[in-house]
Amino acid sequence: MSNSPAVAHRHRVVNATPRSMRLITESIGGDLETFSMNNTLVVKQIRLLAINALIEAARAGDMGKGFAVVANEVQRLAQSAADIAKQFEDNVLSRIQLGRAMADGLVQEMEGVRLTDLCLTLVQFIVRNLFERTADVRWWATDSALWSALQDPSAASFDHASGRLGVINRFYTVYIDLVMTDRKGQVVASANPRYAKTLKNKNFSGENWVKAAARTTSGDDYIVDEVRKSPMHEDRDVLVYATGIREGGRSDGALLGTLGVYFDWQAQGQAIVEKEANLPPHLVDKTQVMLLDGAMRVIASSNPSRIYTHFPLHNSNGAAKGSYYDDSGNIIAFAKTLGYEDYDGLGWYGVIIQQTETEEDIRAELQIVP
Repeated sequence: MSNSPAVAHRHRVVNATPRSMRLITESIGGDLETFSMNNTLVVKQIRLLAINALIEAARAGDMGKGFAVVANEVQRLAQSAADIAKQFEDNVLSRIQLGRAMADGLVQEMEGVRLTDLCLTLVQFIVRNLFERTADVRWWATDSALWSALQDPSAASFDHASGRLGVINRFYTVYIDLVMTDRKGQVVASANPRYAKTLKNKNFSGENWVKAAARTTSGDDYIVDEVRKSPMHEDRDVLVYATGIREGGRSDGALLGTLGVYFDWQAQGQAIVEKEANLPPHLVDKTQVMLLDGAMRVIASSNPSRIYTHFPLHNSNGAAKGSYYDDSGNIIAFAKTLGYEDYDGLGWYGVIIQQTETEEDIRAELQIVP
């Protein structure tokens, strides 16, 4: 997203935003209304002067006839000025008022639409990335080193499976680890040497991803755990994609064990909210970018204190996207993932909270005196 357009103002460059344009419109309207009132006041004063001049001319008799002609002409000009002022009020000021109303609408529409589009871009970006993870786990589960080790278990075959997983892990840096269990949920092989000793022979039968992967009925199926910390991986935030490992690597083969790939959510999720938004420098400190899971739990945020808290998104009608203003005047925009291919995106949302500009700040920037 590029920086906001800028306008020159008194030899300075000022960021053009919907709110600043609205304030400029209001300022112009206020100046024109003041001009109109002052003009009307001057016309009234001229009329009084013309009437006084006619009275004095009448008192002067024949000597005041020439002055009466001038007074009548002044009164005519005053009436012309009054007519012009009335036409100005009817035409120009009414258009200014219409412009104000349109500016109010544009503020809500442009702020909301711009941020909502950004929310959708961010959540779709990560969802497309994660779609590839669903393909990865189903593909790797068919590797012969994995299913053959489970069909003919031995220390050598499990070492070979770990080596194969390690090769995959080295080239796919978005993963922290790849973990294989037997049908009972015992870890028999893993990819990352940093955690291998801790994981070896661990009973993972109670892990959600192991239980869910064991319930899959085909090699075409996969499961996704929720974003959480992994105690076995230094409490890093992970997202596990898993599936069953089956006889012969066939999709209809009997279940032999499970494979879980630990996506490095801590690095990838934060990169989305901190870098991909690409906000203009003057908005970075005024904006929070978040990703929510389907339960409205914050799973990534440019404000780390929000991680794993519940966000009360106001979306009672279940809209796929939208925006609203909170009690503090901040705009909150949101968009639900559209999913990608056969991956539904788990109902995740992109959310942006942005502090809106105050009139005082805009007036100071534009040097507009109230």
